[in-house]
Amino acid sequence: MIPSVRQRGASLQGVAIAGIGVTRQARQIDGTSAAVCLEAAMAALDDAGFPLAEVDGVSARWPGPGGTVFHPGSVDWSGVFGHGFTWVGDTYPQGAPGLLDAASAIVAGQCEAALVFGGRAGETVGSNSGDSKVAAYTRPGNEFVACWGSLTAAQFALVAQVYMHRFAPDRGRLAQIPATIRNAGTVNPDAIMFGRGPYTPADVLASPMVAEPFHLLDLCLASEGAAAMLVTTLERARDCRHAPVVVLGGSCEWRRQQYVNPPRYDDVYRVGASAMGRALGMAGLTASGIDVFELYDINSFEVVRQFETLGLCGEGEGVDYLAEAGIGLDGRHPTNTDGGLLSYSHTGFSGPTMKIVEAVRQIRGSAGVGQVPGAEVVMATGAGSGAEYHNAVVLGPDR
Repeated sequence: MIPSVRQRGASLQGVAIAGIGVTRQARQIDGTSAAVCLEAAMAALDDAGFPLAEVDGVSARWPGPGGTVFHPGSVDWSGVFGHGFTWVGDTYPQGAPGLLDAASAIVAGQCEAALVFGGRAGETVGSNSGDSKVAAYTRPGNEFVACWGSLTAAQFALVAQVYMHRFAPDRGRLAQIPATIRNAGTVNPDAIMFGRGPYTPADVLASPMVAEPFHLLDLCLASEGAAAMLVTTLERARDCRHAPVVVLGGSCEWRRQQYVNPPRYDDVYRVGASAMGRALGMAGLTASGIDVFELYDINSFEVVRQFETLGLCGEGEGVDYLAEAGIGLDGRHPTNTDGGLLSYSHTGFSGPTMKIVEAVRQIRGSAGVGQVPGAEVVMATGAGSGAEYHNAVVLGPDR
């Protein structure tokens, strides 16, 4: 019998996020991905009041020896930062997996302070499919994807179509979800969609159909910018500029390589149940103990699916449950308080990290117009059913 994380004594609660950094977000940004990534990383250090010389770990798309291709030429982060590292992570250097990898390295003594960052600039528009105007990363050149002209929205639509057929949720109530999240971005000065609303469910349903059942306003943005977080020991974080945000728990769940085989509803509907359950278990909480949700809203259906998978309602009940409970600031489950991927920004390699950045702001009480009064415990997630993997972290204040 494999012991549970609690039986093994696993804990990341001696690790904290000491600093966060986000660049300007925009549809397109002049410059390079390396430049915006560096800007975000330095902003996280400045936010923490932490010297670059003490950073001995990095989780980023790594263009140096043994890493993934990131930037042509001789650019690498050790050269940019002016010193080497004792730990480098580039398997999935963003969001919950990047944070958990860095936290694990710190617990294991492989490093004491790690920067986790990513982003893109000068590369969003255009793709590997001729004149298409969708972002290139939504149409990977994978077998059974590229040859049929598939894209990310269609992969998720395959799952959502089955759900809609089996449970026939009210489309107007479903449209309340993207309308609410987009309206959070409407009032967020940093969001790409700032000032573009307010949106109503009718606006969502009137927007062009992209991949049944997804209308344009059901789907996330494709934008540019970067985000970063500085992860270190709780003890060291207590000496930094802001109160530490502690990693209470987290976990990942991987089924298949993303966007290779078409996902089947019965295979992927519950992806994330294990990851979110283990994250809550490490934190000693249940889903009802979460104050704010920063969920990966690549489309409106994924928000519904995650609440169902968390067990806050049954399969097929999520649309009605969320309509009655509310996901706005005054609702039972405030969700994606900065406007999320639907309205704030989705930059590919930093979209998941921005979920954690907003979670940190909520816990600090510095989220501005999107602040949830008294917010202490926040869950941030990444990926989803169409991608066939999922991840989650639970963050809270230093007690």
